[in-house]
Amino acid sequence: MYLDQKVTVICTDKDTKTNGRIIRILPSGIDIEVSGAIIKLKKTKPNLYVGSMAGLEFIVKT
Repeated sequence: MYLDQKVTVICTDKDTKTNGRIIRILPSGIDIEVSGAIIKLKKTKPNLYVGSMAGLEFIVKT
């Protein structure tokens, strides 16, 4: 995983997928930019990041 990497962001509430870009890598998780919005995702399992925004849950698998 590296900065500016393109990832697939999955909204588990609406069953939709969109593209995002990693803008920050932290020991506890990552921040991704999706359509101008930043979503903070926490690492829950190896290669699985989960976060929420506007009442919706988002996941990224790396």
